[in-house]
Amino acid sequence: MEIKRIKAVNYKTYLNLDLDISMPADAGQNIILIGGANGGGKTTFFESINGAFYGLQIRTAEEFRQLLNAGADFGKDPKIELEVHFSGYVLGKENTYILKRVYSLNPEGKPVEGVRLNMQGNIFVYGTATPLADRQKNEEAINKIIKANLPRELSRYFLFDAMVAGNLLQADQLNQVIKDNVVEVMGFNKYMRLAQVSKHLQQDYAAERLQQENDREEYKRLTEQKTIKEEEKGKAQSDLNQCLNIQLADKEQYQHAKEGVSQTEVIGRQIAELEQREKSVLERERQYKSQVADFANFADLQSFIPHLAEAVKNEVSYILKSKTEMESERQNTISEKQLQEISTHMEAFLVLNAPGVPGTSKAEIITFLRKSLAQSVSKDEYDFLETDELKALDNLLNSAYHNSFASLYQQQTDLNLSIGQLPRLRSDIASKQQKLTGSDLAIIKAYEVNLQRIVAIRNEIEKIDFDIRKLENQIHSYDIQNITEPDPRYETLLKLNSFFEDVGSKLLKSKKEQIEARLKADLNTNLVAYAGVVSKVELSENLKDFSLKIFHSAGNEIYLSHLNTASKQVVVQVLLKALHEYGDYDPPVMIDTVMGVLDETSRATLLEHYFSKLSHQTILLSSDSEIRPKSDLGRIASFVAKTFTLVRDKEKQLTSVEEGYFGQDIKTLLA
Repeated sequence: MEIKRIKAVNYKTYLNLDLDISMPADAGQNIILIGGANGGGKTTFFESINGAFYGLQIRTAEEFRQLLNAGADFGKDPKIELEVHFSGYVLGKENTYILKRVYSLNPEGKPVEGVRLNMQGNIFVYGTATPLADRQKNEEAINKIIKANLPRELSRYFLFDAMVAGNLLQADQLNQVIKDNVVEVMGFNKYMRLAQVSKHLQQDYAAERLQQENDREEYKRLTEQKTIKEEEKGKAQSDLNQCLNIQLADKEQYQHAKEGVSQTEVIGRQIAELEQREKSVLERERQYKSQVADFANFADLQSFIPHLAEAVKNEVSYILKSKTEMESERQNTISEKQLQEISTHMEAFLVLNAPGVPGTSKAEIITFLRKSLAQSVSKDEYDFLETDELKALDNLLNSAYHNSFASLYQQQTDLNLSIGQLPRLRSDIASKQQKLTGSDLAIIKAYEVNLQRIVAIRNEIEKIDFDIRKLENQIHSYDIQNITEPDPRYETLLKLNSFFEDVGSKLLKSKKEQIEARLKADLNTNLVAYAGVVSKVELSENLKDFSLKIFHSAGNEIYLSHLNTASKQVVVQVLLKALHEYGDYDPPVMIDTVMGVLDETSRATLLEHYFSKLSHQTILLSSDSEIRPKSDLGRIASFVAKTFTLVRDKEKQLTSVEEGYFGQDIKTLLA
């Protein structure tokens, strides 16, 4: 099969693409090299060919508009057109084909498709308005022609994006990828499907043979349960593959997010410290304002009263001293009680010592003593002062007065500096808070939930396998019962399952040595990490438990799970080349993002030894950082038949095609 020409009208970045990619007569030149910058239209070119062969899935008017080129004339009912010219051998005869698909919106605004295939003058046409019988007939004819050249299920092995394909190369998926390649490309899958069909026929017929109704119903129930379990396992396996793809795609983003979260506590503490500094400045400002208010309210106490106290200091001191001395004198005089006691004693004395003398009464003695004592006590000139007044004078003289103006002025100076730093402080807080957004946490949570989902699905698959084995044992008990009654038809059905499995395995075995030899040779050349030391490649002979093993010249096995991602990609691409050589189909190979995840050495090796031998038509879509014009192009120049460069006009939003590869002309390079 050979793709000769591709046309795309109004499709994404292509307003009107028409490119001849047919191969020249020189069999030594097998590469069509198409360059383009990232976003330049390489992937859309790839999708144009795929869409022309297998159709576009356009379900709504919005999806149609999203695929329509921005330069399309909306006023004229624009259409998306994809057309591919190709040739292929069917039953030993080469035919040429032109396959065209047209997409538009009907008057109701719903997407419609029209398909036309020209097979050397024989026209097959169908569309939305085609009568059902004619549509089914022509659609079936067109699909048969496509399937005879390149079935859709195989297209992903020959028309693929190396970067996307790399997502499948996880350790626990690599053997499955290899098995899928072998089974699909070599055509063994049809025998495995026939084996499965025969198994179901055998189970159905066994149910019919059961004598008793209850046994028949039980057998049917068991087989139906087994079918349901197998469907559940298939769905679970599909979910697992999807989760594994998500895990690989998000792994790097998860690791970056995890590293960010490990600093969350540190950043949180930094934010808390900055917020505390801000709070401290605001608290100092509040206290300062309160102190200023107090100063204003009691300015007299802080300025006038201290000066007054100093001015009357001597006079107040004299008054307080006089009052103290007077109080002392009063404390030294005789109290009223003492006066009563003394007068009593004096009266008794006079009675005893002066008998016959007229007596002096106690009242007279007291009056005499009071008068005498009063004459001995000084006169208090400040007697008019009350106790509270004296206390106030004492406070005036002895209170400590402090003028806080100087302190407030210094606080104002310091506070102005701190407040001036608040905008920067708040900016730092906001900046650090941005680093604590919930997006990283959401990424981590989603990734870890997906990991939990993977574990849960694997456990589910393990449980389903156990249930299937249990059901098979129960079903087998009925099979054994039926052996007692010979039944040639049943015996034949019983053998068909193993027969078709054996056919597939025998076909694999017939090509096994050739594939192993080709793999060994190509791995020794292209698998840089083990170049020249691969002693043996071993394919298993049983498709049910298929495996591929690689052995070192030292005798040990080179485990596929131990290879890095680039080496795994090389293993799969080398396997693809071997299957292309020995498979039932001979399609072109088109690779987008040709270098995928390959390292520098692997890139050079594939350029020199792989692409030139991969297929009779190898279409490579590459940026100038993958196949570099100055350093890499020369390695494959002698094998390149045609070169083109996709150039995107940002203003017009369309891609055009230029001859040459980023300005390099192959003829000039080889001259």
